[in-house]
Order: sequence, then structure tokens, then C-alpha cells
Amino acid sequence: MNSNPITALLANEKLTGDNFMKWKSNMNIVFICENHKFIFIEECHAATAPKTAREKYDALILSNNKAKCYMLASMSDVVRKKHEDLETSYEIWESLHAMF
Repeated sequence: MNSNPITALLANEKLTGDNFMKWKSNMNIVFICENHKFIFIEECHAATAPKTAREKYDALILSNNKAKCYMLASMSDVVRKKHEDLETSYEIWESLHAMF
């Protein structure tokens, strides 16, 4: 039995398409709990960012990578295959909204 509620959410509700709203709700819980929700509401431009913004950019990259992994891990194989080549979790999120 898995004692981590976040892992349980990801494992118990794989995105198949028909369950998009439930999956989205679960992902929102995960992103908030893991402090990654900001990657869907904040922009960060590395090329134009001053050196002092580097820490914020590094945090964005780390959160993006974690969120992307959470999202892909919680999808059915068919849905994951369509999204695994997208670079950012935001792109995945937007693509899923367009699909479902």
C-alpha cells in the first residue's frame, strides 16, 4: 500500500481522455502541494533575463521538469505518447485542454 497521497493520486487516475476533468483536478492538487503551480501562471524569458533573475529561471526549469514528469507519469500510454515530446508542462497543459 502506498502511503504518499500525491503518488496515490497520480497512480489512481491515469488520464485516458474521458476522465480529463478528474485528472485535471488531481494534477492541480499535485502542483499546489509540490509548489509547482506558478509555472502555469508566470512567464520567464531566459534570453532577456538579467543575471539576478537566474535563480528564478533555474527554479522555473526545475518546477517545469517535475511537473512535466508528474503529468506524463499520470497519463495512459496513448495520451503520453502524444505529449512526451513537448518541451514544457505548460505546452502539455494547453494541448490537453485543446484535446479534451
